[in-house]
Amino acid sequence: MNDAIVRQPVRAAVRERVVQRIVEGALPAGGAINLPRLAGELAVSVTPLREALIELERDGFVASWHSRGFFVRPFDAQEVEQIYPLIWTLETLALRTMPAVDSRKLRRLQEINAELKEEAGDPARALLLDTQWHETLLQGCPNRVLMEILKGLKQRAQRYEFAYMKESGQGLSIQQHAGVLRALKANDLESAVQMLEENWKIGPRFLLPWLQARDSEAVVTRAASSPR
Repeated sequence: MNDAIVRQPVRAAVRERVVQRIVEGALPAGGAINLPRLAGELAVSVTPLREALIELERDGFVASWHSRGFFVRPFDAQEVEQIYPLIWTLETLALRTMPAVDSRKLRRLQEINAELKEEAGDPARALLLDTQWHETLLQGCPNRVLMEILKGLKQRAQRYEFAYMKESGQGLSIQQHAGVLRALKANDLESAVQMLEENWKIGPRFLLPWLQARDSEAVVTRAASSPR
């Protein structure tokens, strides 16, 4: 029991580092995970890595074959269709349950949004700032369970957004962030909620056509490379 308690923080840290590698494509979608190699790169033993991967399988980031180990889940349009409505439903619920946003938080949100605009060409930095913006907005939400669920869902969404930005050169939308801030300044919670929901609804609008194009390209590539 004591060993499990000691290992928990290590496993949590390993989990976050593996998630980061999945989000940023260092562990590519559909690719096999070499446990000894990855453990060496993370400077940990295989045991906490395996424990972290078991958690990540439960959370939808990886899958496993009984005899062939773990692999990163391939990109899946159905996953995008399923997780984004959950994100905007839970995030708008969190905003509704929070105390009123004060002027200091509004200024900080404006600063992050301005920096996000400048870093639009850097997917890793842009995602970090976008995450920071949403975390700052919802700071003070009393529902810890909701926030934990949101974190996992957003991380799953981020791997799609990172890959899309990297391949297309397109950045994240910041107009809805500005709209949320204008509504909050005017004490118009309903408009802020609607704009926040719209911010998340944009994701599937650009991700689903991109995934469809990737799938079509993969089919053409396989057909071209198959023996005749």
